[in-house]
Amino acid sequence: MPPSAKLVFKVLEYGGLLTQKEIAEESYLPPRTIRYALGRLKDEGFLQERFYFKDARQSLYGLHNIPEISIDDNRMNEIAELKSGTIKIYSEKHEPMEQTVI
Repeated sequence: MPPSAKLVFKVLEYGGLLTQKEIAEESYLPPRTIRYALGRLKDEGFLQERFYFKDARQSLYGLHNIPEISIDDNRMNEIAELKSGTIKIYSEKHEPMEQTVI
């Protein structure tokens, strides 16, 4: 996904339902880039488009409810070890030895 689409994603994530003009004001991206980014987000299935009752010429854009990604317990332990600065080094006998990374 291009950086512009990632930025628009974040703007919509924090801003909720917004028009293209509001997205432009928040992201400082040109209108053409926003249209391209919205198209990419729509193709990826992230975007929802709604009718804007205040101005029928515009649409409101937002994100679909995106399910959280589940990570198994082993992977969570690996991530926790990396964050703590501790890694496991295995000896020739395949016994784990802890090593602190500085």
